[in-house]
Order: sequence, then C-alpha cells, then structure tokens
Amino acid sequence: MTTKAKASKAAETAKVEDVVADASGVANSAREFVKRSACTAKERAETIHEGSLKLNSNVEKAMTGFASGYASFLNNIADAAHANVEHALVTVEKVATAGSVSEALKIQADFVRENTTANFERVRDAANTSREMLVDGAATIRENAANVWPYGKKAA
Repeated sequence: MTTKAKASKAAETAKVEDVVADASGVANSAREFVKRSACTAKERAETIHEGSLKLNSNVEKAMTGFASGYASFLNNIADAAHANVEHALVTVEKVATAGSVSEALKIQADFVRENTTANFERVRDAANTSREMLVDGAATIRENAANVWPYGKKAA
C-alpha cells in the first residue's frame, strides 16, 4: 500500500470513528431524555394517584352525607305521617263529642286548616334540607375534582 492509500484509509477510519462517536453522543442524549421523561411521568402519575385518592375520599364523604340526608328525609316522612294520623284521630274524637252539626263542621274545618298548614311547613323544610344537602355535596365534589389533575393551573 502506498502512503497516499494509507493516509486515505486512515482518514476514512477517522471519519467512521467520528460518526460512531457522534452516534454514541446522540444515543447518550436520547437515553438521558428518556430517563428524564420517565421520571417526570412517574412524578405526575404519583400526583394524579394522590389526587384521585383525595377525590374518592371526598366523594365518599359526600355520598355518606347524601345517604344520611336521605335517611333523615325518610324519617321526616314517617314522622309527618304519624303526626297526620294522630291529628286525624284527635279530630275524630272531637267530632264524636260535638254537640251539633255546626260544631262538627267547625272542628272539621279547623282540622283541614291546621293539617294543611303543618304539611306545607313540612314540605318546605324537606325541600330546603334537600336543596342544602345537594348544594353542599356538589360543591364538595366540584372543589375536590380539580385536585386530581393539578397541571395547567395558574400559580397563585
């Protein structure tokens, strides 16, 4: 081999070594990028997991509140029914002891007026209680749902 050929061969070898070194540098950069990306993804997955646990806990509290409110609502219905029956039976006793038809009609009219007023108040109280319970539960869920995915929020 001539000197020129040896020099050409050495130059080609140097070029190949440079290309391999460049490729190795790119591969190292790519590895580092993948490692950083995996680390970031892991941190975000942990944050999302923690947020979902908090959300589930708060949803459970809200649902417990709903169930408790529903049981209270059913108890109020039973109490109202019992009060209506008691009031009706007292009215029957009064009508039975009435001395005249006009007195019996007055007792009946008083019963209807008192019963209507009492039932109206019970329905209004039940509606207000239900509304408050639903609003509070929905607000709790809404406030805590945002904590599941904290990214994209603006700093305070």
